[in-house]
Amino acid sequence: MQRLILAAAAAAAIAAPGCASARQGPDLFGDADLNRDGVITLAEFQEARGARFDKLDRNRDGVVRMSDFPSFIHGSPRGQQLQRMIGMADANQDGALTRNELLKSPAVAFTAADVDRDGRVTAAEAAAARAKTEQMRAAR
Repeated sequence: MQRLILAAAAAAAIAAPGCASARQGPDLFGDADLNRDGVITLAEFQEARGARFDKLDRNRDGVVRMSDFPSFIHGSPRGQQLQRMIGMADANQDGALTRNELLKSPAVAFTAADVDRDGRVTAAEAAAARAKTEQMRAAR
């Protein structure tokens, strides 16, 4: 059971600094407001992404790869999502995602949520991004 929870969390956490429930999927801004001022900067978002990577790198080898997760997750929807996320950020396409590769990859969720393009995601922008994500999920 613990391995199942880890695998579901892993799929949600690679690109997302926060995680809601497995049913809802990732909360992309859940714990990214590090100074708790109600605004998330790109630096805070990236720091939270790095912290999530560190939690997923359970063997502390500096790499997250599909083989780090139980085999039963690989063919599941969460496993496929995890594979896509690793592949999108894996700059050299070796199947192993380093922390550096993750942090150098575009912060697509941040950019999409920052509607006014001021380099900050306000609570209202984060809420709108969450609502849009849930709407897209419900349409599937």
